Amino acid sequence: MEAAFAPARFRFALALALFALVPVVLWPGDVSWLIDEPRILAAAWHANHGGQLADGGLYGNFGIRYGPLPTQIYQALLLLTHDPRVLVLLRGLGCAAVTSGALLWLARSLALPAWFAAALVVSPHLVNYHRVLWDANFCLPLGTLAFAALADFLRTARPLSLRICTGASAVLPLIHPMALALAGPVLGWLAWRERAALWRDRRALAVVGAGLLALHAQYLWHVPGQLVARLSGSVEKGYPGGASRAASALAPLLGGRLLSGADYLENLARPAPLPALQMAAQWSAQLIYPLIWLGLALGLWRVWRAWRTGEKFSVRENMTAVALAGLFVQAGLSGLMRIPALPQYFFGSYVLHAFMAWLAVEALSRWRAGALPGVLYGAGAAVLTVSAALVLHAHGFEKPRWPTLGNSSAVARKLNLFSDTTVETDAAVLQRNPQILRTLRLLFPPQLG
Repeated sequence: MEAAFAPARFRFALALALFALVPVVLWPGDVSWLIDEPRILAAAWHANHGGQLADGGLYGNFGIRYGPLPTQIYQALLLLTHDPRVLVLLRGLGCAAVTSGALLWLARSLALPAWFAAALVVSPHLVNYHRVLWDANFCLPLGTLAFAALADFLRTARPLSLRICTGASAVLPLIHPMALALAGPVLGWLAWRERAALWRDRRALAVVGAGLLALHAQYLWHVPGQLVARLSGSVEKGYPGGASRAASALAPLLGGRLLSGADYLENLARPAPLPALQMAAQWSAQLIYPLIWLGLALGLWRVWRAWRTGEKFSVRENMTAVALAGLFVQAGLSGLMRIPALPQYFFGSYVLHAFMAWLAVEALSRWRAGALPGVLYGAGAAVLTVSAALVLHAHGFEKPRWPTLGNSSAVARKLNLFSDTTVETDAAVLQRNPQILRTLRLLFPPQLG
């Protein structure tokens, strides 16, 4: 364990993780700007101008409103700047830094190969979702932080780690219910195995709880009624257009859809300029699937072996048991609600899939050249991310015909040169989604005169 965390090795891993953040800051105007992004920014703007904290977030596919914390974060960011490109930079760097830092913290606590943290944050989907001005993608950094804090607490018994873990886990399902797959097992584990520690730290935890309650008071007053009114019907109907319950329950095996990004560019724009390199990168990035599956098998075997022999669980085995429980909960939730295995529905469980892949990389690294699958995965993901950034910067989202933040901002600024308050358009995307320009005209008000 000490050799795995020699200072030189950890500095190298830190440098890799920092380098993996570079794509997050490239061309912030190239992010998508379509439906949820302008709506949540407009809600934050109106809450600021009303002199109050937002009391809720956007509504989900099942008609239940999400929690207010993401909107409140955007309220704070709007106090610093109204330039949406700067908002993308601040949000992207903040979220990516928390995710990367938490992964390094997790690696240090569990003696995992720290260099693999960079590979886990450099895939196209991760880079994109750290940048896009949404609400549910805040589950990525917060969920990773909660899981890493739990590992540190189990290793050191530090009260600060317990507070971070408890606070982050409590707020995660309020951001998006899919995070129950992580928050439920983490909080359940603490309540089952760490009751004494929770009691000893009850005063500090009460302060954390009071702070979260102050931010969510109005929301928590209204959301139970929504759950009673809509949840049973939502369970019966399932996700709109979702797959069968049996197929949806396979979600724990498909976390690679968020982590690989092999088809990311194919769904958005024209092919990359170097097709041979792109194909090699796609094959390499898909190595994340067998790594996750191997990690699952290793985790199940190690936990079962320790339980069968009556051995005391190590910190890593405890964390593996929590992760396996989380994936089991994810299978149940996805199957019950017929949630499709799309990349955005793995925000809440991202760190669980990353952890399973990490277990496989650590096991393979004990053999000569055994680290090669992890290295190839990281290299392939990085190539896909860079090529996607270049193509999208040059051509935009050609296939779905989405507007970018940069193009939409240019239109909004141009409209400010005219005195007309009504704008007519024959652009179908603007007719369907007028909030694209309405929100930007809030952020870029016309100058007097």
